[in-house]
Amino acid sequence: MREGAALLQGLAVCGHCGRRLAVHYSGRFSAPGYHCAGKNIVNGRGEYCLNIGGVQIDAAVAEAFLAALAPAGLQASLQAIEQFDADHETTLAQFRRDVERARYNAQRAERRYRAVDPENRLVARGLEAEWESALLELKTAESELSDREHARPRSLTHEERDAILALGKDLKRIWFAPTTSDRDRKELLRTLLDDVTLRVERDKYNAHLTLRWRGGLFSEVNVPLPHSHPSPIRTADDTIDLLRRLAAHYPDTKIAGILNRQGRTTATGLSFTANRVSSLRTHWEIPCFEPKQQVQDGECMTIEKAARALGIAPSTLHRCLNDGFIAGEQITPGAPWRIRINDELRSRFVEARPKVT
Repeated sequence: MREGAALLQGLAVCGHCGRRLAVHYSGRFSAPGYHCAGKNIVNGRGEYCLNIGGVQIDAAVAEAFLAALAPAGLQASLQAIEQFDADHETTLAQFRRDVERARYNAQRAERRYRAVDPENRLVARGLEAEWESALLELKTAESELSDREHARPRSLTHEERDAILALGKDLKRIWFAPTTSDRDRKELLRTLLDDVTLRVERDKYNAHLTLRWRGGLFSEVNVPLPHSHPSPIRTADDTIDLLRRLAAHYPDTKIAGILNRQGRTTATGLSFTANRVSSLRTHWEIPCFEPKQQVQDGECMTIEKAARALGIAPSTLHRCLNDGFIAGEQITPGAPWRIRINDELRSRFVEARPKVT
């Protein structure tokens, strides 16, 4: 058992999918919490099936535990122990009768076997098998009776009863004592509880707990959850509206410059940077700027085909490409060069071509 403050570590069960809840700690004071990552397995969305702070949950379970150990509850437990003793005696009486019946059957089978004529081997073998079966039943019945007698619960003495009743008065003080560690509280809790099922009802701001006690009893506890409030610190609405309009035309770096020139600041009074603009866009789900790709005109041809289209030699086109007079394209480095033929390139080579008189 680990030393963390989460009281229900190993006991908490998700009321939505039935998995064991994991424990996490957060905040400056490492407040415990419980979560179930069941949705990651179901649909891969990366969301928790259940996620709830543990402070209020642990307090509610501790209160129910201490209430169960109150003097009235302890008195009821003592009465239940006495009733269990009485039921145990009734069970033992039944097993004793089973032993007596099995012993009588074994003795009768023995008498019948010894009374048969030894010359009648067929009947003797049948009675011998019947006797052995009766002896086996007797041995089984005696073994079960012995096990039941050894499992007899030890009766409480008067001193032990008084000590248990006195414990109910002091348990709350012991539970909250500075000398009682988190590990001690967990061990105390496990003496009575098998598990606690948590079901969160966010729309009702309620957590429903089902406590399963040792012995099979159940109890229900509802824990009200705090209502969430919007953070009082937020970026001005007009700044968000302006960001929404600018994001359709400019990248984050340019938007940050525009906002700073207008004297606008973040929610905490800081100047804008590209990262802060990006974070603000992400929070308000504003799409980022995507520059439009310019559509290039003209047909892309190999050098040989382009040379024929322009009416020049391929070597001339190669020389112009190497000298940087015209632009070329490669699908991948090392691939053949391709020339995009458009009106501008055609006019350039037509003007450069010598006129025939």
